[in-house]
Amino acid sequence: MKHTFIQNKIEIVEDRADLVWAMDRNYKLTAFNTSFKSRLLQNDLGDAERGMDLKVVYRSDFFFKPCEQGCERALNRYATTSRHTFEEDGETVVHEFSFQPFMNSLGEVIGCCVWQKDITEEVNNNLRLRESERKYREAQEVANVGHWNWDIKKNEITWSDQLFRIFDKDPTTFKANYDLLLEIIHPEERDAFDEDVKKCIEQKTLHDIVNRIVVDSGEIKYVHQKGKTYYDEEGMPIRMSGTTQDVTKDVLSNKQIVEQNHELQNFVRIISHNLRGPISNLLMLSKIYDWGKDEMNDDIIKKIELTTEALDQTIKDLHHSLALKSADREKFREVLLKNVMKDVDGLLSEEIFKNKASIHTNFSDVDYVYGAKSYVVNIFYNLILNAIHYSKENVLPIIQITAENTEQSIILKFSDNGIGMELTSEKERKIFDMYGRLSGATEGKGLGLYLVKTQVQAMDGKIEVESKKGQGATFSITFPKKK
Repeated sequence: MKHTFIQNKIEIVEDRADLVWAMDRNYKLTAFNTSFKSRLLQNDLGDAERGMDLKVVYRSDFFFKPCEQGCERALNRYATTSRHTFEEDGETVVHEFSFQPFMNSLGEVIGCCVWQKDITEEVNNNLRLRESERKYREAQEVANVGHWNWDIKKNEITWSDQLFRIFDKDPTTFKANYDLLLEIIHPEERDAFDEDVKKCIEQKTLHDIVNRIVVDSGEIKYVHQKGKTYYDEEGMPIRMSGTTQDVTKDVLSNKQIVEQNHELQNFVRIISHNLRGPISNLLMLSKIYDWGKDEMNDDIIKKIELTTEALDQTIKDLHHSLALKSADREKFREVLLKNVMKDVDGLLSEEIFKNKASIHTNFSDVDYVYGAKSYVVNIFYNLILNAIHYSKENVLPIIQITAENTEQSIILKFSDNGIGMELTSEKERKIFDMYGRLSGATEGKGLGLYLVKTQVQAMDGKIEVESKKGQGATFSITFPKKK
């Protein structure tokens, strides 16, 4: 009855390629499936018959070689599983053998059942997965970027190995959650970070922000965080996942470049100032030189004059190219605002048409500002483009531009009906910083407002912003009147 029961169990797996068979304590075959029978024939081991001696099979064929030891352990009441690798048809294959003892009603071991299956594909998939994970870890280390996953309901955050390195935390002791993450964010940027995460969850936008973190050693790092929220079938947020990249070197390099540019500009101003006098003197001497008396002297003085003029022009060109924040005010002129709008309308015609934006201007109080036209055009261009990009969904952008004339200054105002933002003094400063994007809702590097501020300051002006979330924004630029 026991052998009949085992045979019935074996027949259940007839439709599988796995080999299944059973034997008694004397290694006599008691039950088997079709796959086992086919394998014996394939290996020239004869036809499978109940009562055949399996020790002969186990010892004479490499495929069945692991079975003698495994069956012996099973007959001693030890269920075991083993893997064996060998060559078959020119390819490396991996097979798994499971050996299970079976007993009678008295608890005596009366035989063993063997289950063999080909796990080559599974093993190869695992190897490929491990190789892929290894390459991914190496890529994260090289790029200094880690990935994270936040289970919103459980408030548990899992980090990749590289992320623990970036945040300078011990993976064996530190268990991340949202509150602990906020503590790592620099205090001055914590609110902006928290607001960006909430916006990502509530408005289904991408989480995209560059902020400072303070690690346990006290070191300040800059990280670029990106993420996306995922929701259940009822639309409830269940998790966020994304990446965090250490961009400290890039940010500090950019700051260093800015500082070096400032130093270079100062150097150019000093050189320009110190050389202007001697160059002017040389040019003046060439004008009062008594020409025509000595041909050789005339030739020498002419060469000195040409060289001095070339040097003078070189210094002027160098000064002009590096003087973005200290523009040559001698070249400032009255810039008609209507002419600026003509240029900007041409530059932004496609964006205005595509977004069906309306731009209304009122320059009746004052129709010009004093400065460089190229700077004013760039200021208008960036502020109008900014208003279009941050317009409300399904609401046509409306932009109002006015010029006000006060006793001491001229004030330009750019107002829009866009998405607006909640402002703090830190956020207002950050808007005008290089790469100072407060939102990941649009494409761009965050340089537009930085350039606007730079060029406004180059014309002795200042720029401010007023905004409330959902109520648009107003950028005010104040220029001093020409003295």
